[in-house]
Amino acid sequence: MAVGRRILSQRGTIVLLLTIIASLWVWKVTAKSRRNYTAVPKSKIFQQTPHLLEVQAFESKEEIKALIEDAVRNALKKDTDIGKAQVLPLPPLPIQPAAPTLEELETNIDLMQARFLDFLNGEEGQTEKNELFGGSLSELDGQDFDIIGTWKHVHQYAIYVKSLDYNKTDFLQLGRRVRANLIAYSIFYDKPSLIPVLSTPEMTISAFRIQLSSIINECTALLYPWLQPTFSSIYAMKKKFTRDAATNPSENEAGLILCTGKWHFEMAVHAITTFRTVLNCTLPIEIHYGGLTDLTPQMLTAFATIPGVRTVNVLEHFPDETKHWGGWSIKPFAILASRFRRVAFIDADALFFQDPRVLFEQSQIFRHRGALFYHDRSLGRDDGVPWFKGINPVWTQYANGLRYMTRRSHHEQESGVVVVDKGRTGVLHALLMVCKLNSKIERDGMTYQHMHGDKETYWISFDMARVPYMFTPSYGGTVGYKNEKGKICGGLFHTDEFLEPLWWNGGVIANKHASKDNTFMEFEYAAFDTDGDKIEWDWETATTPFCLGPRYPKFEIIELSNKQKDMGAKFVNLYKDIKSSGGDTPWIDYFKRVYNVDL
Repeated sequence: MAVGRRILSQRGTIVLLLTIIASLWVWKVTAKSRRNYTAVPKSKIFQQTPHLLEVQAFESKEEIKALIEDAVRNALKKDTDIGKAQVLPLPPLPIQPAAPTLEELETNIDLMQARFLDFLNGEEGQTEKNELFGGSLSELDGQDFDIIGTWKHVHQYAIYVKSLDYNKTDFLQLGRRVRANLIAYSIFYDKPSLIPVLSTPEMTISAFRIQLSSIINECTALLYPWLQPTFSSIYAMKKKFTRDAATNPSENEAGLILCTGKWHFEMAVHAITTFRTVLNCTLPIEIHYGGLTDLTPQMLTAFATIPGVRTVNVLEHFPDETKHWGGWSIKPFAILASRFRRVAFIDADALFFQDPRVLFEQSQIFRHRGALFYHDRSLGRDDGVPWFKGINPVWTQYANGLRYMTRRSHHEQESGVVVVDKGRTGVLHALLMVCKLNSKIERDGMTYQHMHGDKETYWISFDMARVPYMFTPSYGGTVGYKNEKGKICGGLFHTDEFLEPLWWNGGVIANKHASKDNTFMEFEYAAFDTDGDKIEWDWETATTPFCLGPRYPKFEIIELSNKQKDMGAKFVNLYKDIKSSGGDTPWIDYFKRVYNVDL
């Protein structure tokens, strides 16, 4: 029972006295209904201490009032610094407003969450709108951001939905819960100085922390039930990545991961060989696979003989979900399962002109964002914008400039290379959402109906979670030879953020889907796209690769340097060496010759 008295210099003992004695009048009503009612002498009310009471009945309200006042005075007299107390009249009890409904809480919740996350990302007060990622605070037109009011709204919503189930293919509801989890997590772990500011007066700091923790734990269990037993929590996962990277940086700080099965096995071996022998890359490498149906024991042994290479069975991580893997869906789970804090995921048939280490050490995008993405080719104008806006009503200012949003290309991201820093809170939460969009129920029921495999799930998840990301400035091009039309034909090519040749997809085969044994690429020219619109593509055939005619050929077609041409020739010769023995398993002889291992 709440006691509505204010007393000068209250002490805990006085509050307890008021609570207990004021309750006695209620007891009297019950007591008088008893048949054998007997009043007890007042002298027996207080025994050894004023707050230990044995009560049977009281005669009147006046008696209760007198006893309370006497008890208060007697308690106050024990503290010489207090003196006499002034007992103020009881104020009327406040009328508690009705708890808001879910419908009321969902009103403007997407905008409220977006603004609060932009605030946490440091966008408040920034005047250069072109440099903003989220941009929702710039829409306030000079008005101060209502931190407390916005917080109250998003926090009440988080409390309501933290364990409330939802339709798993309703990505609008998914995004709201992901953001609620990220907000609570960021405050609890990354910005604890906000806790005293955001906690309500009627709640202790300790109770508020418990409330935040419950949001994190219950949202995580609702969204990512497969996280356990691999990791007990998101915090435990992040702590492991950062701690292991600090303890043994050469092994755990940064590395490359490739996913492969039997079909891409030789290409993966070839890619690793080029990293080590041509590019002199010393970064540790992990090979991820989906169980023994994906790679044979012989293949696993072969990989294990290559220095600095480990194999990882993704099915042993997050088994409740990865047991349902299929095709592309394994890729984000592999990134999450990797021991590396900073991960460069590379397709098994992707090859580089530069040491992949530059992804971590020279990219300004990765340094600032912790997430580095590459654009796919400008292809298809299917209108996916209404669907995207439906699941992400308050998209970021950065997304406004993407081809997908301006209907210039239905294909936005190339997921052949994805670079992320899992030691950053936002990146890790966004990566979890990528995994969610590639989970069995979500991908079959929604995700893969709107995109080609996993590729768009990265930027869409980051955008929905309001976590900063960035693409390199050029769009997908080609590397190879120049045909009679002046177009460049070859593998799907990408520059770095300085427009220098970096990597391409498809290996050294002209068309890997037609044959993996002959018709090799030529390395003479590269073409890239800086406009993302009105691009001329010729589709690949059984004997020819994709061909690109860029919009600005004088600038966007370059001749490869002699060093790059020489590298291309070495790549082709290495692949021929792996295949030289012929037959179905020429790589067995290759490993015996090169690594002296019998498979």
